[in-house]
Amino acid sequence: MFYGWRIVAICAFAQAVSTGTTYYAYGAFMKPLAADFDASRLAVTLGMTSMGVVQGLAAPFLGRGLDRLSPRFVLATGVVLEALGLGLLSRATELWQAGLLLVSAIALGSYLFGALATTAVVGRWFVRRRGRALGLTALGSAAGGVAFPPIVTALIGELGWRGAAGALGAGILLLVVPILLFVARRPEDVGALPDGDAYVASGSDAPADPNTAAEPLPTRTLLADRNFRVITIAMAFAYCPVNVMLAHLVPFATDIGISPARAAILLSGYAFGSALGRLPFGWLVDRFDKKIAAWVMFGWFAASWSQLMGQPSFEALLAAVVAAGFAVGGTMPLWGALTGAAFGRASIGSAMGLTNLLMLPVSIAGAPIAAHLYDRTGSYQLAFTIFIFSFAVGAIAIAFLRLPAVEPGTAG
Repeated sequence: MFYGWRIVAICAFAQAVSTGTTYYAYGAFMKPLAADFDASRLAVTLGMTSMGVVQGLAAPFLGRGLDRLSPRFVLATGVVLEALGLGLLSRATELWQAGLLLVSAIALGSYLFGALATTAVVGRWFVRRRGRALGLTALGSAAGGVAFPPIVTALIGELGWRGAAGALGAGILLLVVPILLFVARRPEDVGALPDGDAYVASGSDAPADPNTAAEPLPTRTLLADRNFRVITIAMAFAYCPVNVMLAHLVPFATDIGISPARAAILLSGYAFGSALGRLPFGWLVDRFDKKIAAWVMFGWFAASWSQLMGQPSFEALLAAVVAAGFAVGGTMPLWGALTGAAFGRASIGSAMGLTNLLMLPVSIAGAPIAAHLYDRTGSYQLAFTIFIFSFAVGAIAIAFLRLPAVEPGTAG
C-alpha cells in the first residue's frame, strides 16, 4: 500500500483531535466557564472568535513553515503546545488567564496540527489523487465534531470543567506518537513518487521527481499571480456564510416555530451533510475540470440556501441544511486541489496559508453581518439573500482561473 495513505489516516485523526478539542468542544465549556468566572455569555463567546482571528493571522507563517520544515516537528509541536495550554487552562483563576491561553497556546497549538496544516502535508503526497486524499483527510474534522462534544460533556459531568480540560490535554499527547513514528515530509523520503505511481530504488539511475528540489514560491510571487488572487476571492466567499449557519441556524429555526430540540437536530444534520460531501467533491476535482467542480459547489450552495427563504417546514429545512453542509464538505478538498494544481506541491502550504490570512476579513464577517441585519429588520431573510449572491461572486471569480496544463514541479 502506498505510504501516503498512512499519512492521510494520521492527518485525518489529527484534524479530528484539533477541531474536536477546540471549536466543537467549546460549547460544552461555555456555561461552566461563565459560571466559574462570573462572566457574561458574550465575554466567553469572544474567546472562540479570538481564536479564529489569531489562527488566521498565523496562517502565512504556518504555511511557509510547512513548506520548509519537517511536518513531524510542526505537527508534534502543535500537539504539545495545545496540551500544555489545556493543562494550564485547568488551573486558571481569572477569566483573562483563560482568554490568554485560548488565543495563545491553545489556538496556535491546535492550528499547527489542524485542517490547514494537514491539508498541506497530504497535498505533498498526491497529484492525480489529491482530491480524494484531501476528502478523506477532511473527514477527520467531521468525525471530531461527532465524537468530541459528547466525550467532553461526559468529562465535565464527571470531573468538572477543570478536570475535563486537564484530561483532554493529557489525552491528546498520545497523538505525538504516530506523528513522530510515521509522518514523513514527502514521498521521496520513503523511496516513492506522488500517488504511489512509481518507486525510486536507492542508488539507481531512476529519474527523480522534478519537484524534489523545488523551493516554495516567494510571497511576492504568489501575490502577483492571478490564480492566487482568484482562489483567494473564491474561497473567501465560499467560507463567508459557513459561520452564519453555525451561529444562526438554531435561532432562525426557533424564530419560525421549530422547537429548540428539533433545531439542535438541524445543526447535527448540517455537520452530517458536511461529512457526506467531502469524498464526492474530492472525487469530482480528481475526475473533472477543477473549475467545473468549483461551479458545482457554488451552485449547490446557492440552491440549498435558497430553500431557507420564507418559513420552511422542519423537514424542508432539514433537507436544506444537509444539502448546505454537503457543499461545505467540498470546500477544503477543492481549495487544496486548486492550490496544488496552480502552484505545485512545494508551495501548497505557503499559498494556502497566505490565502487564509487574506480571506479572513470576508470569512469572519458573515455571522456578525447576519446578526446586524436581523437586529435592523427582525428577520434573517435579507442576510440569506445577500449570502446567496456571495456564492455568485465566488462562481464568477472562478471563471478567471487559468490553471496550467501541467502542475508546476511535475513531469510533463
